Amino acid sequence: MNRLSTYWIDQAQLWRGRSLEWWAAHVTAFYIGGAFLIMGAKFDELISLKLNELGDFAAGAFGPVAFLWLVLGYIQQGRELKLSSEALRMQTEELKNSVAQQCEMVASQKVTLQNYERSLEPLLHLQVSSADWQEGEFCVSLIINNTGGYCESVLIKLTATESSERIADPLITGASCSIRFDDLHEWEDFEVVVEYKTRSGASNSQKFIAVSYHEEGYGYSYYVRKLPFLN
Repeated sequence: MNRLSTYWIDQAQLWRGRSLEWWAAHVTAFYIGGAFLIMGAKFDELISLKLNELGDFAAGAFGPVAFLWLVLGYIQQGRELKLSSEALRMQTEELKNSVAQQCEMVASQKVTLQNYERSLEPLLHLQVSSADWQEGEFCVSLIINNTGGYCESVLIKLTATESSERIADPLITGASCSIRFDDLHEWEDFEVVVEYKTRSGASNSQKFIAVSYHEEGYGYSYYVRKLPFLN
């Protein structure tokens, strides 16, 4: 009993797995075969028909087959459109994924370029070496050390009561330069901006602020603090 049940289940799955075209082709073959058998049995009546009657007979006899294949054509067209839509959807997904990957690559390259540019930046350190009266003017001498990358076109600007600037030589790694500013107000706070060009030709600047303070027994002095990059 189990073997018989399994047999019929296998047969049902086999016939259910046939395509619509397969069924349409076999139905058409059976239909046309049956039509020819009937026409053969009624051949005497068939040849006695007039042309218009013969045309009506052919339209009535073979119209269902034509309608069947017309419907099948629409179904097949719908399947192809569905497959085409699915292919377009998959292409769209692939394109979106490709665009996302390209954006990630661009972002990664941008970060890499920024890190590279940052590695070329000089690391400047400023200190006030002296601050005193000379020839009736209060003067401040600065020392700038570079522990980072090479820089050139160095322009040092001091902002206090009146702004003034000095041009310095290019600074290689480990180099330093001394700059003196005259005619300042005694022990006033001031800012120093160092503008330069890196080895890649990019322009940038670093900013410092010098704040005066008084220490009991030692007098006045300056404390220098570096500010974040301006650019």
